[in-house]
Amino acid sequence: MERYKTRMRFTKTGNVRFIGHLDLMRFFQKAVRRAGLKVAYSQGYSPHQLMSFASPLGVGQTTDGDYIDIEFEPDEAEPEIIMERLNSVLTDEVFITGIEKMPEGFKNSMALLKSAAYMITAKPKAINKDESDSRNRQIDNISSNNGVFFDGYKQKFEDFYDQNEIIVTKKTKKSERTIDLKPAIQAHAYTIEDFEAAIGEKVPTLHPIYTGESIFMKLSAGSSDNVNPAQVMDAFFTFAGVEAEPFSYQIHRCQMWF
Repeated sequence: MERYKTRMRFTKTGNVRFIGHLDLMRFFQKAVRRAGLKVAYSQGYSPHQLMSFASPLGVGQTTDGDYIDIEFEPDEAEPEIIMERLNSVLTDEVFITGIEKMPEGFKNSMALLKSAAYMITAKPKAINKDESDSRNRQIDNISSNNGVFFDGYKQKFEDFYDQNEIIVTKKTKKSERTIDLKPAIQAHAYTIEDFEAAIGEKVPTLHPIYTGESIFMKLSAGSSDNVNPAQVMDAFFTFAGVEAEPFSYQIHRCQMWF
């Protein structure tokens, strides 16, 4: 019998959102050991558990739609039992919400990732209008109830999306290049109901830490065509003439598609 791979969907919320990708990996490795699961290890002088994330989540972001691949020895229990045992040692801020056994020949979720959905929610803090700003980049009627999402933001986002192209500069550690965000925004809406109607399916039950005024987006993802929701929001606020304060909105990943 051969080892078998599983793909698990998990939630990460609350204070755990401030731990990084590598610490989250160690968290899962320890949870697998505590659960007494027969995880598969790599070969060689420094064996490690065979697990990988579909896409790293930014520090401070939360999720109900992230995935981790974990490989098990052939005599391990069925996926549903694995999920139950893992959740028994996880927390109320990180837990498994779905699991499936992957077919033979499956490589990893990271290589197959095509798109991801996000909920961007204004935190309950107003952006202060700078009366002395000679550039007059801040627009009028910013509502403290809506936080960073100013009055009329929905229509302004429609105007933003209706552009023929949305050109931004994407910077990496080694280079920078100009990209068009417009094709990467596959769907958008302002309520979960309208967003689910737009994408034609339900998203997992959400556990966001903030509720209120939100923009939902389905964006291209993966190694070759990945778009960060913060890039879209930066471009939107620039288009709207609003200088958004750092950390004025929360990014919550809702789902991934492979």
